[in-house]
Amino acid sequence: MSEDLLIEATNVEKWFGPVKVLDDVNFKVKRGEVVVLIGPSGSGKTTLLRCINHLETVQNGRIAVNGSLIGYRERNGKLVSDRESNIAIQRRDVGMVFQRFNLFANMNVLDNISLAPQLLRGTPKADAQAQARALLARVGLPEKAEAFPQELSGGQQQRVAIARALAMQPAVLLFDEPTSALDPEMVGEVLAVMRDLATTGITMVVVTHEMGFARQVADRVVVMAEGKIIEEGPPEQIFSSPSHPKTQALLAAVLH
Repeated sequence: MSEDLLIEATNVEKWFGPVKVLDDVNFKVKRGEVVVLIGPSGSGKTTLLRCINHLETVQNGRIAVNGSLIGYRERNGKLVSDRESNIAIQRRDVGMVFQRFNLFANMNVLDNISLAPQLLRGTPKADAQAQARALLARVGLPEKAEAFPQELSGGQQQRVAIARALAMQPAVLLFDEPTSALDPEMVGEVLAVMRDLATTGITMVVVTHEMGFARQVADRVVVMAEGKIIEEGPPEQIFSSPSHPKTQALLAAVLH
C-alpha cells in the first residue's frame, strides 16, 4: 500500500444471506481526498462504509486502512479474525457519522464529544473538554456544551456528532447519508460544516443523495449499482457526461 493511499479495498465481497450486496469491489482513497459515493438505494454504498470500519465483516477480499488490514491478520497466507482489542485500536483512526446521530441521551454535549478521547486515547479530561469546546465552535455550536441531545434540533445533533467524530483525530471521516434523517431546513447547516471540513485536507468518504454537495465538494465521485462500482471520475465528468447507462438513469431521476 503506497504512502499516499489511506484506504484500499481489494476484491471485496459481502453477502446478507443469499443476497450479494458487495460484488468484487475495488476501492481506493488517497490521503486528503474527498470521495462521494452515489447510487440507488440498495446499491451497497452504506455496506461498503460499514465494512471499511469493520462494523460489517466481509466474506472475501480485504480492506486496509493506513496500511493495516481492518478486522483481520494474515497467517500462513490466509486471513484470520483479529482480536477485538486490535480492531478497537484501528477504529480510532476511522471516524463515522451515521444517519441517526447516536448521541448518548444521558450525557450533555460536552461529555458526548470528550468521552471517547479520554477512554480510547488516554486524553486527560481537561484537555478532552477543551478540545470538545473548540470543536463545538468549529461546527457553529459553542453555546451548546451543557445542553442535552434532546434539547437540540436534528441538524444541531448531527453537527455534534461530527464534532464527536473529529475529537478522535481520525485519519478518515466516513459519512453515511448524514442529512437523510433531517428536515429540509436543517440539511444546509450540516452540509455547510462538511463543506468547511473538505477544505481542511481531512480525508472524507461520503455516502449521500445530495448531488449538489457531491458536485461542489468531491474530488472524485464513485457510482455504485447492485453491489458493484460501475463508474468513477471527477464530478464534472460524472454529472456532465456519465458513460454508464445506470449512472445516466440515476442522474436523470435525481437532477430532473
